[in-house]
Amino acid sequence: MDPLGASPLPPRTASLWAAELGGVLEGPDAELRFACTLESGAPGGVSFIANPSYRRAWAATAASVVLAAHDSPRPKGYQGAILRVANPYAAWAQVLGSGCREVAWSTKRPSGVDPSAVLHPGVQLAEDVIVGPRSQLSPGVVLYPGTVVGADCILHAHVVVGADGFGFVPPQGGQPGWIKIPHLGRVRIGNGVELGAGTCVDRAVVGETLVGDGCKIDNLCQIGHNVRLGMHCVLAGQVGIAGSTVLEDYVVVGGQVGIAGHLRIGRGARIGAQSGVGKSVPAGAEVLGSPAVEAREFRRFFAAQKSARG
Repeated sequence: MDPLGASPLPPRTASLWAAELGGVLEGPDAELRFACTLESGAPGGVSFIANPSYRRAWAATAASVVLAAHDSPRPKGYQGAILRVANPYAAWAQVLGSGCREVAWSTKRPSGVDPSAVLHPGVQLAEDVIVGPRSQLSPGVVLYPGTVVGADCILHAHVVVGADGFGFVPPQGGQPGWIKIPHLGRVRIGNGVELGAGTCVDRAVVGETLVGDGCKIDNLCQIGHNVRLGMHCVLAGQVGIAGSTVLEDYVVVGGQVGIAGHLRIGRGARIGAQSGVGKSVPAGAEVLGSPAVEAREFRRFFAAQKSARG
């Protein structure tokens, strides 16, 4: 079971889930033991598809069951079962809800905190957190259940790691309001990471949100659920990264940049301040502007505008 892509569920057969969700099981029955992404699917796993752009991942997944709409055609290559439901995203929320568990907040130093780690006054930790050697947690830091912090990290004041990500099923039909997507995953912070004051790193829906070794993140940054930062990325203040986006190693992001979800930013890419990134960026590229474009194109456009103004 891939820790980046799976979270445990109480074992239950797909046929029982079909009955509970009011769906139709197409294909072999199977015992489902964990929720997973399509990309990291494995036997015993259940995933879902609500966005057609993930059909390639659906075709390749090894998950035993995929929740899908009644009119979604089976992709060529997918060998598992399909549990067809009216609203796959709402069904996914119901499946995830079965895996929720309660973890107490600690009233003293949790056993998973290394003796050499420094906890300043006002730190709030769940009982099951892990904090590595020599890491420093400043006043007001909050580590939610399941959070793992590596060695030699610095978490400045009021950093929050592991709060739920921003995920809701939109109202449909007779549904009066938004349905919350339960978050079963965790956050793992690598070694030598520094998180600036007020920065938030959200827990994964399933699996892990990951901040790689050596990342340096400024104040007031927002790292969404299931985001993966490679090693030695640098993010300036007020950067926001939406869910499931991947930054490869050594990416540099200027202040107040917004990066949309489900993108890949290639190794060594550089994103200029206040850019709005709505599509994936190749390795080594430099982009600027909103919408972000290749830096030379942005500068030519800016020079042309300046010239036109006289």
